[in-house]
Amino acid sequence: MNTCKSAKNYLIFSAGVLISATGIGFITRAGLGTSPISGTPFVLSLATAPSMGFYTFCFNMLFVLGEALIRRCFTLMQALQIPAALLFSVCIDLALSIIPTQYGGPYINSLIFLAVGCIVMAFGISLEVLANVIMLPAEALVRALSLRYHWQFGNVKVVFDTSLTLAAALLAMIFFYKLNGVREGTVISALAVGQIVKVFGSFWKYNAPS
Repeated sequence: MNTCKSAKNYLIFSAGVLISATGIGFITRAGLGTSPISGTPFVLSLATAPSMGFYTFCFNMLFVLGEALIRRCFTLMQALQIPAALLFSVCIDLALSIIPTQYGGPYINSLIFLAVGCIVMAFGISLEVLANVIMLPAEALVRALSLRYHWQFGNVKVVFDTSLTLAAALLAMIFFYKLNGVREGTVISALAVGQIVKVFGSFWKYNAPS
C-alpha cells in the first residue's frame, strides 16, 4: 500500500512539474517578461544560443549544490532533484516550442496568455506541494536557507525571487541595454502565482508555503 501511495505521489509531482513548466511557457510567450525564477535563464537564452531549458537546468544544478553546502550533506532526496530538474527544463523547452508568442501583438492577447500562465503554473506548483515527495531545486534551496538560519520560508522566497529578477535585469541591460525579458509580467506573476497557489491549496486541504 505504501509503495502504491509513493508511486502515486511521484506521478502527481511529475504532473505538477509538467504543468508548472507549461505555465512558465505561457507566461514567457505572453511577451511581457517571464516568471522571476525563469528570468535569468530567459535573458541568457535571448542573448546566446542555448535554450531557456538548458540554462534552467544549469541554474538548478547550482541550486542543488548550494543546498548541499548549506545542509552539509547530499541525500538521496537531493539526488532526486536532478532528474526532476531535467524533466522541468525539458518541459519548458517543449512548451516554448508549442505555444505561439504574443510578443508585438495585441496587448490584450498578452494579458490573456499571462493570466493563463499564472493559473496553470500555480496549479502545477500546488500539485507538487500536494505530492509531498521532493521539491524542485530552487524551492529546496529556499527551504534549506530558512531552516539553517531560522528565517520564514516566505521571506526567504521573496528575497530569493527578487535577487533573481535583479540579476536578470542586470544581464538584460548588459546584453541589450534595455530590460528584455523583465517586464510587467514578471512583477504580476511574482505577485499572483503564490496567491493562486493558496486558492488551490484550500481545495487540497494543505497549507502552501508562502
